[in-house]
Amino acid sequence: SNFVNFDSDEMLKYLLENNKIDIVDTQMQIEKMKKEKYLDMHNHKVWQGSNGKWFTYLDDDSKRGYSLKVRNTKEDVEAEICKYYQDKEDDPYIEEVFHEWNNQRLQYGEISKQSHARYLNDYKRYFTKDCTLCQKKIRLVTENDLEDFVKTTIHKFNMTAKTYSGMRTIIIGIFKHAKRNRHTNISITTFFGDLELSRSMFKKRMVDKESEVFSESEIKLVTDYLKCKASIRDLGLLLAFQTGLRVGELSALKQCDITQYRDKKIIHIQRTEITYKDQETKKRVCEVRESPKTEAGNRYLYIPDSAIATLDAIIELSSSQEYLFYEDGKRIRANAFNRRLTRVCDELKIKHRSMHKIRKTYGTTLIDQNVPDSLVAEQMGHKDIATTRKYYYYSNKDNDTKREQINMALSC
Repeated sequence: SNFVNFDSDEMLKYLLENNKIDIVDTQMQIEKMKKEKYLDMHNHKVWQGSNGKWFTYLDDDSKRGYSLKVRNTKEDVEAEICKYYQDKEDDPYIEEVFHEWNNQRLQYGEISKQSHARYLNDYKRYFTKDCTLCQKKIRLVTENDLEDFVKTTIHKFNMTAKTYSGMRTIIIGIFKHAKRNRHTNISITTFFGDLELSRSMFKKRMVDKESEVFSESEIKLVTDYLKCKASIRDLGLLLAFQTGLRVGELSALKQCDITQYRDKKIIHIQRTEITYKDQETKKRVCEVRESPKTEAGNRYLYIPDSAIATLDAIIELSSSQEYLFYEDGKRIRANAFNRRLTRVCDELKIKHRSMHKIRKTYGTTLIDQNVPDSLVAEQMGHKDIATTRKYYYYSNKDNDTKREQINMALSC
């Protein structure tokens, strides 16, 4: 039932004052809508026993997780159900507010199924039932409770600044939603503005720079190997080296995405593969979303001359299927490219790297070759060059080249 929350007393007052309604009839309609809503929310069956009484279960905090309710009539047991959900709605715990916030964002298209599942997994990880914060009604949670929870959780999970940011997003969402629905008076924006967290609290992520990108000699080694093998998966890896495509974008490419501009091929990046856990079946779902990872990700990718032969070979192997990468009648998924890259690294006896490291290698190469910043960001599908330089740029020169560059810089 599509029941919209509103203050029924205020609505009734307005309509009555403006002679819009019959108050008794409207009150009955409101109560009917509420009843339908609560019964629709109920997650246990309602049945009549052989003794004529009516039964159902209601969730609780017992070891079993629910308790049996028995009433003389069906109307009585439905009234008990409605009272249970009304109480939960009027005075919820943090978990209930979280699910309402997360589900509403998915329902309104504010987040993808993938993001919805990620928020749910993060909530289950950090907001465990044994934490003090989750055992309180949200109206009873104080700013001191929140501060203690934040600092304790950072320490307990040895969080980096990035993982803390993800948890912070969830807390902000919960308390903004709760405040809109009058379940709390805490201004979460003010709370985080006043919260002091020492940098020393966060785990420092140590980056093995040599593993972030392929070196110049490794690029030649790997790409020569891929050209020699030339299977559909190998050509996909090669195209990633030549274009910097995200692996989800690569696996979602369609024949129709390849277009011509002044006799040169370009690729329109407009979709990506996503994976998430379906909350009903509890199974992992892998599907193609008809939009890229970000708004900046929707772009026309210029293909270097060196990649034309690669693309032509892929098109020939795909046999006019809808998607560019097909194998045994099925679209090749992103994780299949990652698995193939792992085997290639093993066969060439070099460090394991993911498909994302190919993308970083591509970004590094463009910057090193003095491609204009605006074009680098456009090719990478980034909003601006700052993202590319901060997260995707590493020196991938061989040691002899690095030594030569330093000698030349200091020779004067």
